[in-house]
Amino acid sequence: MRARIAFPLLTILVLAAALSPRSSAAGPWGLQKGQWYANLEGSNFVSDTYLADGGARLDSGAVVEERALRTEVELGSKRKMTLLFGLPALSSTHRDNKVQGTATGFQDAKFGLSYNLMNARTGASVELIWNGPSGYNRKLDSLGIELGEGLQELVADLQVGTAIQTRGFVEGSFGYGRRFLGIGQRTSDAYVPGDGQTAKYQWADRLHMSADLALWLGRNWLASGRYRGQITLSHGALEPDENYHLLGPELHYRFDERIDMFAGTWSTASGKNTLHFDQYYLGLAFRKNKLGRLQGYLGGTQ
Repeated sequence: MRARIAFPLLTILVLAAALSPRSSAAGPWGLQKGQWYANLEGSNFVSDTYLADGGARLDSGAVVEERALRTEVELGSKRKMTLLFGLPALSSTHRDNKVQGTATGFQDAKFGLSYNLMNARTGASVELIWNGPSGYNRKLDSLGIELGEGLQELVADLQVGTAIQTRGFVEGSFGYGRRFLGIGQRTSDAYVPGDGQTAKYQWADRLHMSADLALWLGRNWLASGRYRGQITLSHGALEPDENYHLLGPELHYRFDERIDMFAGTWSTASGKNTLHFDQYYLGLAFRKNKLGRLQGYLGGTQ
């Protein structure tokens, strides 16, 4: 692999483990005190290409495989406040024509708060979420087989959604994230080899976006089209200018007021400095709340 692309590509391979699209949950409609929602999702993808700085899809010279088990939990707390938790377990394998390696463990944990602004046919919430490493090893080997970068991120976003007559709902979000290794000085200067104070080069300001359109196909089947995106606004020398736009369908089967089964796919529609992949996932969702079938993925059958 040529030296001029080696560092960016290794960075992209590391970011492959950090790329986790937003769950179907965590939407505009909030939970009351004592209500809750939880899901458990397994996913898998295999990729050997990436999107370069100009957006062209290129052969990476390596194969990346990721198997993940993710859980998301939402708990209604005080009036209009919902607590958010998430923790993915990953097994990431990288291989080229000479060597292969696998890293397995917990990745970046998520803790957050959602404050509900509207909760009728139209819903709106403001979220504040922190993502951070759960103790994995950031420096393993030359293939970049890591579970994440070891960086933290604070994200603030606005979630808005509304019912579509009696057929379904549409929802979306728009937010700002600050990604960092350590709190303190940030610089846009080029990295100085040998400088041990790398935190000032490892940061990024990013936009996070999402959109979902979901329609009921009878009483129990819910079909949706989904979008997740990220755009880097500014970054340090040791963080890539990474953009991605993911699209995919999802299908829910709602057994009753308490249990869903869901399955779907994600595909990288466009981007730069990011892995191109087609991911498949399957999961179960459990709930105890009073939201209706037109109030997002957390709702019941009524």
